[in-house]
Amino acid sequence: MPATRTEILPDHILAAVLTLAKRERKEKRFAFRSYDFQLQGIFNELRKRYSILDAYVFSDSGPEPYSPVLDESVSRLQLSGLIGRENPNYEVVFLQDAADKFYDEVLSREFNESQQKQLREIASEFLKQVRVV
Repeated sequence: MPATRTEILPDHILAAVLTLAKRERKEKRFAFRSYDFQLQGIFNELRKRYSILDAYVFSDSGPEPYSPVLDESVSRLQLSGLIGRENPNYEVVFLQDAADKFYDEVLSREFNESQQKQLREIASEFLKQVRVV
């Protein structure tokens, strides 16, 4: 009997948040300026209010809270072609067109209504904390 997957992948959570943020902005291109440590800080704060972000476990042992899982999710989304980085310092992150298609064809079915509501709220909060370019 095939196993059913009940755990939501952290990569899918991040892809959904970024896609929903783009859709809230209602712009064709969604790009924001953020260094990795800033992204870590944003998600560290948001996870305290939204249980769906429990997948991102943070360590407080360094100078700033850090989630290896979040770092790996960013890398995998970049390698898969869903997000990109531009400029020499990689501080501008942008969503590729493939992210919309991935959300519509895969992610929209993966999350229940309660989770989708959380993701929309997270996307709104995320937008308040990043500088969209």
